[in-house]
Amino acid sequence: MGIKRADITGTKYFFVHACVEVVCFYLLRYHYPLGIAGAIALVYDFFAFLPQGLIGDFIIRHKKIPYETIGNLMMLISIFPIASSHYVLHVLGYIILAVGNAILHECGAIATVADSDGKIFPSSLFVAGGSFGLVIGQTLGINQASPYILIIPLLLSEILCLSAKTSLRKESYPDFDFTDKRISPTLILLIAFLVTAVRSYIGYAIPISWNKELWQTFFLFFIMGAGKALGGFVTDRFGIKKTAAVGTLAAIPFLLFGDKIMVVSCIGVFFFSMTMSVTFAMCLSVLKKNPGMAFGITTAALFMGLLPVFFVRFGPIVNILMIVVFSVLCFLMLDSSLTDNKKGQD
Repeated sequence: MGIKRADITGTKYFFVHACVEVVCFYLLRYHYPLGIAGAIALVYDFFAFLPQGLIGDFIIRHKKIPYETIGNLMMLISIFPIASSHYVLHVLGYIILAVGNAILHECGAIATVADSDGKIFPSSLFVAGGSFGLVIGQTLGINQASPYILIIPLLLSEILCLSAKTSLRKESYPDFDFTDKRISPTLILLIAFLVTAVRSYIGYAIPISWNKELWQTFFLFFIMGAGKALGGFVTDRFGIKKTAAVGTLAAIPFLLFGDKIMVVSCIGVFFFSMTMSVTFAMCLSVLKKNPGMAFGITTAALFMGLLPVFFVRFGPIVNILMIVVFSVLCFLMLDSSLTDNKKGQD
């Protein structure tokens, strides 16, 4: 039994996603001090996350356009206005960068679903790549590595995307059936949206005072990526309800009591990251013919979960209470709307 096409596509887009985030987070960190970086990050996140559903829907309806090349070219072009001496052009550059990012995210989501054989793991593997690229890009940007180094991830991204271009242009998609049919599709999407938004916020509220060294940051993001990937594997193998329970309830004590203990904290982050596959699977179960829009709902929720981080700062006690309350509420919503009747096609 050889390597399945689904796993090959997932692996290709794992590296594409990593390359994309290397470029984006290099450019987000290279030029600006922390105070201005917050405003730039908000503009970037708006254009990178919110339009993805519409972009994905357009890709599915118009399959002949070379979206992969367009996305990579937009990221390449964005380097020049960002590197210019004119601050107005910087904003334009970050918008171009964000839209290029959004296009390639949607290419990855659609291609991995198309080749998935009804499994969620290929898509979760693709998403996991971003965690690794993010920390590498930040490190290169903060240390002001030469911008020419970005040619490497952009070229690799383009080669890998083109090698998977037939997957993006498939006419049909496998069937996903992870949700209770007695619950309205609108409510299912709303629950997936809310849970993803909460996951996005909690990701920034987790107390992690131990993260002081570069190697610790790398390890933290490695754990995040591994949790996202394994979440898909566990969902396919053991069922989505068990994955949801582990990702919401089992993670709580590790998140709360790992502030000063790296191993404990990382276990919580690992469990917590597993819910990514759960919410995407829920959206795919409703939007069966439109994985682009399904993925876009989760990215819009990620942006909404990030918004409070830009404007509000809570103390440690409030953060702890919010982590506990929101995690329990997420578990209750997921447990009432999910079913393990079908874990994917063999």
